[in-house]
Amino acid sequence: MLIPKEKPYLAGLNSYYLNFEKLIEHLQGEIGSGCLHCRAVDQEILVYFDERDIIRGVTQSNGKRALISQDLDTVLQVLRMSNFLITVYYLDSASVFYWGEIPPFQRNKNKVNSTNITLVNLLRRLLKMKFSGFVDIDIDNHKDSALLFFHQGNRCGGSCSWGKGGLRFSEADYAHLLASMEEADAATFSIGRFVTDEVGVQEEEQEDSADVPGEKQSLSELNVAIREFLNLYTHTLGKKFKTDPILLLKQKFLDTIDEYPLLDPFANYYQLGSNGEIVFASNVNRKEITKGIVNCTWKVVSDSQLEKKFGAAVSNWGNNVVLEKRGIMVTFQDRP
Repeated sequence: MLIPKEKPYLAGLNSYYLNFEKLIEHLQGEIGSGCLHCRAVDQEILVYFDERDIIRGVTQSNGKRALISQDLDTVLQVLRMSNFLITVYYLDSASVFYWGEIPPFQRNKNKVNSTNITLVNLLRRLLKMKFSGFVDIDIDNHKDSALLFFHQGNRCGGSCSWGKGGLRFSEADYAHLLASMEEADAATFSIGRFVTDEVGVQEEEQEDSADVPGEKQSLSELNVAIREFLNLYTHTLGKKFKTDPILLLKQKFLDTIDEYPLLDPFANYYQLGSNGEIVFASNVNRKEITKGIVNCTWKVVSDSQLEKKFGAAVSNWGNNVVLEKRGIMVTFQDRP
């Protein structure tokens, strides 16, 4: 499992003495969003939450594949079987959706030592490979550590022991990391690659080749990105309005059919669920539909006078590169 590198908000809790549901309710009110890491002798659990919902639960037994759930039922069943030590991490409202939607991954069996390749040269290789995954960095005999995320070879965020929020990793943080490694003389790199469905890869390559020449994208990549974007939107508007933000968005689709005909909800080009989950019909232009959704989302945000708040959340979002590489601008300053 991947665990945030930031200093825990709480640590050393024991599940035996806790009402887990009440604990999450308390944390939702106190810190808003984050995750709980629960560890037993032969099992681990991760639960991601925001102010209103459980985003995802992940349970894994040693040597077995992780099981994903969207509610607490599976997690509670596992918690009743053993005692778990619980650690709580704060993740800001933009980061928690990235962490909660991390796809399956496969770690390389062998770790890489910085005496064999520097971090700078390793990142150059990953860029050339268009690598999507992460590099877990452990600095020898040093308090600092970091976890860097990559999409198509580009760094799209990171978690570090001196940071806060779970995904923000600036050039200053990168400089701090390099300085810490230089002080310690050596570090080890554990590399993990995100696993995608090979059938989905073939379908997406064929469909989107005209949009992104030479770029190999998985079928699920665009769906994950737009879902995360809509999660940020619903989280922002949900604090201010009682009306379902998705309903407001669908109304905007109707108001702008002349501008975005593919968003016609009665044409069956796509299906948009109340949780932001989107399913595209076959043989449709997914890029144009996604572009229309993003632009309409910003129209609703503008109508609600929440541009700065939503803009800040999107700017800190780690997966905007998926849309921007397709020419879909998502940040406030890049809006037309």
